Amino acid sequence: MNGMLSRRSAALIGLAFAAALALWWLGSTRIALDGAADAGRSSAQALHAAWLVRGMALLLLGLRAGALHGWRGGGAAALGLAAPAWPVVALAWSASAAPLASVLLAESILLAAGATVAYLGSVLRRVLRHAERAEVVATSLGIVLAACLWAARSAWSALLS
Repeated sequence: MNGMLSRRSAALIGLAFAAALALWWLGSTRIALDGAADAGRSSAQALHAAWLVRGMALLLLGLRAGALHGWRGGGAAALGLAAPAWPVVALAWSASAAPLASVLLAESILLAAGATVAYLGSVLRRVLRHAERAEVVATSLGIVLAACLWAARSAWSALLS
């Protein structure tokens, strides 16, 4: 898979996630409004879901893309994965009680994580000297890191609230 195809795939995954997030968030907001419940809670849940899922995807795909295409290609793929959800994140933030500083911090962490895992993937490729081995190790390490992020999700939610 060449670098351009990897960046396009990451951008399409990011768009698909943003569309799914928007559909879920708007649907849950509508249900909350019909039941006279707090719609801000579903907005806060949408923000946390956006950060968690994009973070896990960045760990899985960014590390692999960095191993296959270098840190620039991996960083571009990570940005393509994270950026399409920004409009939905902005709308969910405006409907929630989350402070702007928390939202900006979370998005900054996602961007920094995307650049970092892309760089780590390129280091893996240089150390292992074979693209196939680097891809397998990067994918395995990405799975482990994504599982760690999932296990620590309550700590991240408390930090970003």
